[in-house]
Amino acid sequence: MTGGRKKIDPALQAQVDAQLMEQGAFSPLDLLIDTGRLAYADYESWRRKEIDSLDEVLMGAPARIRAQLEDAAGYARSIGLVEQRQDLYAWRDGASGGTDEPLRISADPALSRLIGCRYVPAQSAPQMDLFFDNPVVALTNGIVRALSDRDAAEAQRLLDQLYARAPNHADLAAFDQLLTALHRSNAQVADGETGDPHDQLAFLLGTLPVARRLLGPRSRDLLRPLWLRLADTLGNRPFSPDEPELHRSFALAQAHDWSAVREAVLAEPDWQRHAQLCMRLAESAFYRRDRAESLSAWCHACWHAPEEAARAIEERRQPDAGITALWQAFVDSTEALSGPDDPAPSAVDFPAWLLLREPGLALQLPLDLPTGKTPAEEAYRCTHRWIHARRNGHSDEEMSLRRKLQAMHPLLFRYLKQTL
Repeated sequence: MTGGRKKIDPALQAQVDAQLMEQGAFSPLDLLIDTGRLAYADYESWRRKEIDSLDEVLMGAPARIRAQLEDAAGYARSIGLVEQRQDLYAWRDGASGGTDEPLRISADPALSRLIGCRYVPAQSAPQMDLFFDNPVVALTNGIVRALSDRDAAEAQRLLDQLYARAPNHADLAAFDQLLTALHRSNAQVADGETGDPHDQLAFLLGTLPVARRLLGPRSRDLLRPLWLRLADTLGNRPFSPDEPELHRSFALAQAHDWSAVREAVLAEPDWQRHAQLCMRLAESAFYRRDRAESLSAWCHACWHAPEEAARAIEERRQPDAGITALWQAFVDSTEALSGPDDPAPSAVDFPAWLLLREPGLALQLPLDLPTGKTPAEEAYRCTHRWIHARRNGHSDEEMSLRRKLQAMHPLLFRYLKQTL
């Protein structure tokens, strides 16, 4: 840690970094939701004014929650983000009228301030004089607020004004698309009625980038009911590698229902053999802060789809900065130790290397984690047994396993010697 920056828990920092990568901003409120401190159903009840404040539903000791948010906010400021107040209003859900008073966050002023803001790059901070003096900017900001508040009538009213005042505005079609999404979200679906999942998915995938660009973190509030509706439509539809997004786990991941993502993946027979399901489980575990399950999922992805797993990590198509750092250490160390006769290091070797890098993981990842008997999976089992033999002082077994690993994977054996 440099520059006098206060040390932050790596898992908490990773959550902040993941938000920045996905949304371009950091929202403490979203952090509470993603880490399970605030159930999304309770957040919805609060936005509908069914509960008075978040004090009633936050999970965990208030002092601990406040300390985590202070650490996250301090980290955000230390990397140059600017704090913005973020007033939230009751959802209208198709109704018109109502109060314009912001929702009450907490009786604790410090906690209320921490939750009621977001952090953005300095160049993204709005120019307030432009907001007040430019009627077109005022209209677009009003539309964004109305969409975020699920107020279809107000969004339509302001959008009509924008069409009249700026008929060539670049975002007119985009706002129309988001208003269509809001109408779909507010529409009641008859019991037993289902739509075509292909049509639902195509609409959502087409709307998602527009919603993220114009609504930022609140795009989830607009689209989540539609993602959950798609998940219900898909039901128990089996996973197909040809249509990986037409699986309940994908829709639930877009809705950020991480516990339900886990259930959907684990309910799929032989999920370990599908890289997309492995990575969805790893993402779910990351947000639930279950490192052992996340690493287990990555192990399966590496064994069964090594090239796809490597690309996902290298191209940062996943939010966990910790796994990215481990992967880079794996690449660096194996390249440094590789001899001219060694095969090129592959992602299939990553799980066994991981045990050698962090022997304590042998207490969290089971010996029978592999589902097959490939050379890479056997190297994992051999390494796992070696760690336990060494820990328990079984010298003869330890030496036997060292010789076995040397014979089956000289490169991993050289890394083992380096770690002793």
